[in-house]
Amino acid sequence: MIAPRSTTSGGCAGWARALTVLAVAALALASAAGLPQSGGAPRAAPERVREEGYAGSESCRACHAENHASWHASYHRTMTQEPSEAAVLARWEGVTPALEGVAWRLTRAEGEFLAEPFGVDGRAVGARMRLALTTGSHHYQVYWLEAEGRSELGQLPLVWHVAESRWVPRHSLFLSPPPDTVFAEGGRWTRACIQCHTTNGTPHPGEGQRARVADFGISCEACHGPGAAHVAEQARRAELAPDARAALAPDRTIVNPDDLPHERASQVCGQCHGIHPLTKDTRPAWEQQGFAYRPGDDLAATRDLLRGTYAQNGESLRAFLDRGGAELAEFFWPDGQVRVSGREYNGLVDSPCFQRGTLGCTSCHDLHPPAGDPAALASWADDQLRPGMDGPRACLQCHAEYALPEALTAHTRHAPRSSGSDCLNCHMPYTTYGLVKAIRSHTITSPTAVESLVAGRPNACNLCHLDRTLLWTAEQLAEWHGQAVPDLGADQREIAAAVLWALAGDAGQRAIVAWALGWEPARAASGTGWMPPLVSTLAQDPYDAVRFVATRTARLDPRWTDFTLDFTRPVEEQRHAVRASLVRDWQRDGLSATPEQRRAVLIGEDGRVDAARFQALYGRVDRRVMRLSE
Repeated sequence: MIAPRSTTSGGCAGWARALTVLAVAALALASAAGLPQSGGAPRAAPERVREEGYAGSESCRACHAENHASWHASYHRTMTQEPSEAAVLARWEGVTPALEGVAWRLTRAEGEFLAEPFGVDGRAVGARMRLALTTGSHHYQVYWLEAEGRSELGQLPLVWHVAESRWVPRHSLFLSPPPDTVFAEGGRWTRACIQCHTTNGTPHPGEGQRARVADFGISCEACHGPGAAHVAEQARRAELAPDARAALAPDRTIVNPDDLPHERASQVCGQCHGIHPLTKDTRPAWEQQGFAYRPGDDLAATRDLLRGTYAQNGESLRAFLDRGGAELAEFFWPDGQVRVSGREYNGLVDSPCFQRGTLGCTSCHDLHPPAGDPAALASWADDQLRPGMDGPRACLQCHAEYALPEALTAHTRHAPRSSGSDCLNCHMPYTTYGLVKAIRSHTITSPTAVESLVAGRPNACNLCHLDRTLLWTAEQLAEWHGQAVPDLGADQREIAAAVLWALAGDAGQRAIVAWALGWEPARAASGTGWMPPLVSTLAQDPYDAVRFVATRTARLDPRWTDFTLDFTRPVEEQRHAVRASLVRDWQRDGLSATPEQRRAVLIGEDGRVDAARFQALYGRVDRRVMRLSE
């Protein structure tokens, strides 16, 4: 999952600063040698090859029609697709917005999707390229281009944001330092994406051979293992008399994760939803042969899981870190808890419910909805949750002692059926980041003030009570659960924790608060009349991703439902748009805060920002360079 930093950082948001301007990137991508020509010129796009016992998902349909249908409706299937009218979500026609002086002319011809880069003078700056693959379909979609003469796929620097229905620069959707220029992504497909966005991907199977996959996307066999032997066995059994079939032992040629112990079942998900570095010792074998792991195996026997602190890792991974192969801060909070999306297995294995109980991924998630489930497939596909697992029932299936409303209220100190009595909000708070939003932590813990003080991680209480101080949280937890009140500074005693994170926090904290300011339970608990100064400040943040999240939060205010930022424009132009709308409006209309809120949220009795304290705090913003590798 992680390549050496000299090549690219880990995860989907890694960097490859190979080129200095997009025009040069386009030229490099399009130059030198071949889209397939007659005579067998090289191809960059991977090919689908059924080998090593793989039969393909279509072989499952005849016997497992309902499960095949739900898989087909999932975002796992559409994680990687070959281009088609159904697969390509963007409006593939006309001209994209210009990014650093280069736009892309999108056309279709003879069933192919084509892209041609050209400069501000209207002249082409590179050859026309063919769309080879798409990645993603839930939140946004990335487009991989096959350029003449290159054996690696390149990436269109603009991605299609599904909910916004518009083009956005790829780098704007990842929490990374403000770039001096656009980064090239040539070669990323075979270095990283093929690992988890396909089934049984092998990037370099032999000299002169194209990358191979058993299936594009995450197919049936990614979770159940190679199916050719199962298909053959079922065909053999079908020819037997019914009584002879009934006497046979269960077919063990295929794996059902539900039949595995919770550790092994979770490893099926963990093969992709965990951080498994490829080191100089393990990368060569993977490049030529693919991963050895198959569902049902012990994942730890063939893949090393990167842990959140240096001391937790074994000798080989410590050596990998020493060589600069990755930086733990790109994935983990300082105390070792994972902080990026897509790596939920890392969170799960550190949870006491997994270590001392039987909690696993399939305790709450189901790769196929139950038969007769009235929920539409589209609703299930969002998180692939079992029915009722989006609330307290997820925890009550094991912690039955809190099933009665009075018992739950006594434990949570919140009213029944309130957001404060939702177990998930306290024990799985939104402290991981990815996909330009906050996502629930999958390390199941209890909230403390210390985690925010020591690790900087927002705690569950202050993520909901955005107008409260860290001292308030510490005192509540001391009264309710006997936690010791830590030694706190003046700001932590007087200023709301969310305000501190938004104005003086690091880029990751700012992104989470930008999302939390738009989270409905937090808005209901904290009020919203005092929020505009924070939202508008975050909408002017140096990091594109923080601005993107804040923009979506700003739209929740009736005054700004149509507010947007053009991320292809210079950042100062974007800030001007914020000042000319959000800032102008709240300065004119004033702000609203209760008397007990005012000091904590930096609002004076006159409904104006306490500018001196606000600016003093903002002047201490954590400017450390940060990148989170999703």
